[in-house]
Amino acid sequence: MEIKKLSQCTLEEALAAWNKGFEGYIVPIKMNIQAFVNRMMSEGLSPEKSIVAFMHGEPCGIIMNGFREINGRKIAWNGGTGIAPAYRGKGLSAAMMAEVLSIYNAEKVHTAVLEAIEENERAIKLYKKAGYEITDQLLYLNKKLTNKEMDSLMKNHFEIKKIYPEQLQFLSFYDIDAAWQCQWQSAKQGEAAVLMSEDGAVDGYILYKRVLAAGGRTDRIIIYQLKFRDDSAYEKMTEGILGYLFLDGDESIDFTAVNISVSNPSSKALLNMGFEKKIGQVMMKKSL
Repeated sequence: MEIKKLSQCTLEEALAAWNKGFEGYIVPIKMNIQAFVNRMMSEGLSPEKSIVAFMHGEPCGIIMNGFREINGRKIAWNGGTGIAPAYRGKGLSAAMMAEVLSIYNAEKVHTAVLEAIEENERAIKLYKKAGYEITDQLLYLNKKLTNKEMDSLMKNHFEIKKIYPEQLQFLSFYDIDAAWQCQWQSAKQGEAAVLMSEDGAVDGYILYKRVLAAGGRTDRIIIYQLKFRDDSAYEKMTEGILGYLFLDGDESIDFTAVNISVSNPSSKALLNMGFEKKIGQVMMKKSL
């Protein structure tokens, strides 16, 4: 086995390692070169700190890594660990994890984080063996909502205003522990809005991305974060802030909440509104 930094490989080799590594995966994530490069850029993944494993000269495994400073602490994110089917269960993944942890130590990482699909018992076992612990459960929730049903929920009851996603980090209750892909830095082309109280304080916020159909109406909205300062009225506030997202001409919108924590009352509000769980993940952390 030979392990190289991704920056020492060709794009074709890195892509082959990725696609082989995720063959038969629970969620299909096969990519072409453009999608692979776009993902690295949008999620802040490092070619110099990611690795590719080779067996007999052929790429057969990959671990992608990203790094961020959050509140003065360096956080490392495992953005994908894939092993070709022929080499699974033969010690390759453990060797690669050891190499990655040595990179984290050299980078003086404070906390290493990752997410794993809850059914992927083999991966979760690998991460636990490497010292990671499960710290949260995350949900992908989906429902198509109509403008008519949101109108009935008094969508204009709250004062809501748009802000820049970067401004969210200055809110006292901004979720710095949100999944990597749901943080404002990852929400490329994202939007944000805050829900205001009568005294001018911010009572809640949403970080989201709007996807438009060919005619200009809203086709989908991806919710990255939805959080409120006071959880006592989270159901009404959730309804109000989702209703606000409908634009003139939007008859219905397909909403997907990505990696929302089960401990966040907003997830309960969405489930009560009829959102369906599509995928469940565990969040895992390791202190270094």
